[in-house]
Amino acid sequence: MANMKKTISPAKFFTESNIIPLIITCVAVAVIVLIPLKIMGHGFLPTDDILRHVAKAVSGRSWNDVLIIREGITLDSHPGFHALLGFIYHITKFTPDALLSFTVVALFIIFCSLPLFFIKRPEAWLMALFIVTLTNFSFITRLLFGRPYIVNMITLVAMCLLWTRLRDEKRPYGTMLLITSLITLSTWIHCSWYLAIFPIACFVLAREWRAAFMAGICAIAGILFGAILTGSPGLFISENIYHAFLVFNKHDLPRTLVTELRPFTGDQLTAIAAILMLSWRRMRGDWDPKRIDNPVFILALFGWVMGFFVVRFWLDWGIPALVVWMAQEFDDVFTKFISPVSARRFLLAMVTAFVFYANTTNDINDRWSMQPNAEYLHKDSPDKSSWMPDPGGIVYSDNMRIFFLTFFKYPYAPWRYLVGFESALMPQKDLDVYLDIQMKRGAAQSFRPWIEKMRPEDRLVITADPGEAPKIPELEWRDMGSGFWFGRLRKVK
Repeated sequence: MANMKKTISPAKFFTESNIIPLIITCVAVAVIVLIPLKIMGHGFLPTDDILRHVAKAVSGRSWNDVLIIREGITLDSHPGFHALLGFIYHITKFTPDALLSFTVVALFIIFCSLPLFFIKRPEAWLMALFIVTLTNFSFITRLLFGRPYIVNMITLVAMCLLWTRLRDEKRPYGTMLLITSLITLSTWIHCSWYLAIFPIACFVLAREWRAAFMAGICAIAGILFGAILTGSPGLFISENIYHAFLVFNKHDLPRTLVTELRPFTGDQLTAIAAILMLSWRRMRGDWDPKRIDNPVFILALFGWVMGFFVVRFWLDWGIPALVVWMAQEFDDVFTKFISPVSARRFLLAMVTAFVFYANTTNDINDRWSMQPNAEYLHKDSPDKSSWMPDPGGIVYSDNMRIFFLTFFKYPYAPWRYLVGFESALMPQKDLDVYLDIQMKRGAAQSFRPWIEKMRPEDRLVITADPGEAPKIPELEWRDMGSGFWFGRLRKVK
C-alpha cells in the first residue's frame, strides 16, 4: 500500500500544473485566428487600396500601364508587397477574391499574435486590444484592410516590445537582427520608410541613449537593405521622398485630402481610457514616473498630438504604441496580483477572450455584411457593356473608389485611369482640375477642362444621386449603380 502512487484530484492538477498558462495561450491564439475568419464569413471585404494591390499582383502590369502618371514617378512604391502577393497568387492559384481574403486574415493574425510571444500574460494583450476596440472601433477595422501599412505597424509593435533588450542586453544581436529584418521588410513592402525616425526620436526624448543608438543602426541598415531589394535603391529612396512632398501639394483644405491624411478631433474616449489607467496606477499606490517617461508612452502621446495634423500618425503609430503600453500595464498588474496557475487567472482570461471576440465579430448595423452594390462593375448586359471605356480609353472620375473597384474587377482591362490611388501622382494640370472639383464639391463647371479633351473611347465617372443625371449636357449618361454615373461623348448623328 505504501508503494501505491499518490493520486491528484483533477481540480488540484488544474491549478497546480502548467496547464492553465498553456490553455490561456492557446485560447488567445484561437481567438485571434477566429476573429478575422468570422468577420470575413459575414461577407466583409475592404474596398480601398487592397483591391488595387491584389489587381496589380494578379495582372503583373506596371502602374504606367494602368494610370496616367506625372513625370518623375517611375517605380512601384510597394514593390515587396506586390511581389509577395504575386508569389502567393502563382503558387496557390487563388482567385483575386481569395487572395484578398487571405491577405486580410494573414496580416490581422500576424499583428495581433506577435505580442503574445513577448509578454508574460497573453490575456493582458487581449485586454488592451479589447479596451482600445471599445473606445475606437476603427482601430480593429483598420487592421482588417489588408494593406501594407500593417507591416509597418507590426514593426512598430516589435520595437515597442523589444526596446528594453536594446538597452539592457550587453550584446543584443538577436534583437537587432529581428528589428533590422522587420524594417527591411517594411521598406521593401511599404514606401514610408522615412517615418522610422519617429520611434527613434522617442527613444531620444526618453533619454534612452543606448536603445536609440541601437535602434538607429537597425533602421539605417534595414532601410538600405530594403531599398536594395527593390533593385533600384537610389531611385526608390529619391522617388519616395519626392512622393511624400507631392502628397500635400496644393491641398488648401483638409477635405481635399484622403480621409487618413486629414486631421482628427482627438479620439477623446481612447485618451480618457489612457488617463483612467494612469489614475488607477496612482490610486493603488504603485506610481512610477517611468511608466510615462519611456519611449512607448511618449510614442503614443506623439502620435496623438500629430493626429491633430494628420490622423494617420495616430492610427498607425499612436494607437499601436498605446495598445502595447496598456498591455504592459495590465501585464504588470496581473503578474503582481494574480497567480499564474490560479482559477482566478483562468476565469479572467476566458472572460476577456470571450468579450473581445464578441465585441469585434458581431454584425451590429450590418457593419461587416453591408457591402457596396457595385452594379457598374458587371457586364451583365450589352447595354452596360457598351458603357465601359473602349480600348485605349481614359477613365476620368471624381472618386478614387472608381479605380479601386473597377481595376480589381477588370485587372487586364485595356484602358487607363486618370484618378488612381493617390491624386498626387496625376499630371499637375489634371491634379489642379481634380482639386478644383473637390473644392467646388463636384460642381458641373469644374469638370469642363476634362470634358474638353475627352475622346469617344474615354469615360467620365461621377458620384451623384440615382435618378438624376449630372447636369453636363455635352455628355450622355448612364446610371451604373452605387451612385455612379458613366458619361461619354454624344454620338454625332
